[in-house]
Amino acid sequence: MQHTVETIKNKYLGMSKPVKAAFWFTVCSFLQRGISMIATPIFTRLLSTENYGLYSTYLSWETVLMMLVTLSLYKAMMNLYVKYENQEMVLSAVCGLELVLSLTWLVIGISFRNLVAEWLGLSPQLVCCLFASFIFQAAVQCWSLYKRYIYDYKTLVAVTLLSTVGSTLFGVVAVVFVSPTAEARVLSNTIVMALIGIALYYSVFKKGKKFYDKRIWLFSLGFCIPLMPHYLSEFVLQSSDKIMINYLCGPSDVALYSIAYSAGSLINLITNAINSTFAPYQYQKLKSGEYKVMAKRADQVLFFVAAMLAVIMLFSREIVLIFGGMKYIESVDVIIPICIGVYFNYMFQLFARVQEYYERKLTVVIPSILCALLNLILNYIFIKLCGYQAAAYTTFFCYALFCFIHYLFYKKVCTEILNGTQLYDVKGLLAISVGVVGSGVVITFINKLLWLKYTILIVAFIALIINRKRVFEAVKSVLGK
Repeated sequence: MQHTVETIKNKYLGMSKPVKAAFWFTVCSFLQRGISMIATPIFTRLLSTENYGLYSTYLSWETVLMMLVTLSLYKAMMNLYVKYENQEMVLSAVCGLELVLSLTWLVIGISFRNLVAEWLGLSPQLVCCLFASFIFQAAVQCWSLYKRYIYDYKTLVAVTLLSTVGSTLFGVVAVVFVSPTAEARVLSNTIVMALIGIALYYSVFKKGKKFYDKRIWLFSLGFCIPLMPHYLSEFVLQSSDKIMINYLCGPSDVALYSIAYSAGSLINLITNAINSTFAPYQYQKLKSGEYKVMAKRADQVLFFVAAMLAVIMLFSREIVLIFGGMKYIESVDVIIPICIGVYFNYMFQLFARVQEYYERKLTVVIPSILCALLNLILNYIFIKLCGYQAAAYTTFFCYALFCFIHYLFYKKVCTEILNGTQLYDVKGLLAISVGVVGSGVVITFINKLLWLKYTILIVAFIALIINRKRVFEAVKSVLGK
């Protein structure tokens, strides 16, 4: 036993900094999402479906307005790091611009809170929390990307867990002892974010010593503003479903859809951790011209994401029972199309990052706008006809189309800039995609026959035990690579 522990320790110490960072970002993401998973059944039981639906609607509006208020300027930072050596100075200058923008919008939001509340379908208190939180979330976004870029996993993991644990514990206390409402849940989260955000602003400006830099501010604005239609379109595809369901069906149906979406998006527990190192890794490999290595890693990552989604689809009923209980059980039917949509949402990023690296802003924006508009139209038609469940199928269809269009523009970049050199194994990506869709169809049938589902699981478990050495060696081989 001691020898095994020593071996593991030596292997860990021998890892490169990027590998260590990937490991700890993955652990942190698991813990962060794990805490959220534990909290979800608590809040679904403490809050009424109407209040939980209102909280989910708030989160959706938070996503879109965060982009408008801060212009997602943190997304320009990796391109700035290619241009400037002083990374702390870049971080400080971008945070300065974010602070100016978010404070300006806070004044506007508070001044017109009643009107905004009516437009968004929220209370005035939630609107005030919404605009206040943007100030501090902007600092967290910029600082987190900087820490990922330099592979400083220790402080990022500590701050992330502090934020998640603090928000969850304070939220439970607020809902139990103050008021079982969406307002209490949101206010507790805003207070925690404010404390962390203030500390980060102080640290960033103290080290970077640069609040204003004309070149950095202009580049950030020039990079992100043209991409804003793309970012907003991503929101439409990811979160507008809940807002439209709220308007067309009511907050209770939002709650049902949110539980299904949370279950289908469990894979984000892994993909967020992977992207925290894989996105900078892609940029670095594109810069160094190591295309074959990048393609191989992309296949491995996508196959892993597909396998995890298959597991989520297979256990969709059990996940809903844990998350929400029997009052949310009807939402099981929409988890599989949500999972397939999540897969295509992840896959398109492989193609979009290549376009962003070569600053092909127009080709990033066009498919986003087209698919977002199509999603809104299809949602409006089919949610009214078929109820909230239709949103899962329209989003899946639009994500698949979105991914295909991005692939075409990615090929255009390869032809025009790289003389036709392909950066990815397209046949491998296609095979994985077909496998995901096929698995969804098969699992839909299996989930309706519980005896067949559990028989297959038992047989698979027995086969796994019998072949455990072979499986262990295969996993060990993949992890080693």
